[in-house]
Amino acid sequence: MSSLKRWRRVGQGQFHKWEQPGEEFEGTWRGAHEGRFGPLGTLETSDGLMTFPLPTALLERIRLVRDGAQVLIQYTGMQTSKAGRPFKGFEVFVSGDGALVEPAEHGGSTRPAESSISDSHRQEG
Repeated sequence: MSSLKRWRRVGQGQFHKWEQPGEEFEGTWRGAHEGRFGPLGTLETSDGLMTFPLPTALLERIRLVRDGAQVLIQYTGMQTSKAGRPFKGFEVFVSGDGALVEPAEHGGSTRPAESSISDSHRQEG
C-alpha cells in the first residue's frame, strides 16, 4: 500500500553532550521531550536534527522559546550557584518577533528582532 506521507525515522539525528565551553548551535527549536535520563531538546540545524540534554539552567531559558523559533544556544561552561553548587551555564538568543512564549519584560525595547534570555534568573541550590 503506497502513501503520500513523508516518513522520518524516529531517533534519527545527532546526539550532543555539552562538554566544551564556547560550543554553540543555531537553528529552529523543535521542542523538549522526556528522555531516558531526563529532559532532552531538539534543534533543527543546517547539519540536520540535533538532540541534547537540557540541564536546569538551559531548561529554564529554553522553556520561554516558542516551538519553531530561530534560536542560538551557547554553552558558557561550568559555573557555581550562590548556594555553592556547580552547574552548566548557558546563553540563549532568539531572533524575530513572536519567538518567546511570554512577552518580553523589558517592554519598549528598540531591538525587537533579537532577544537574549538573561542569566539573571534565580539558580536553585
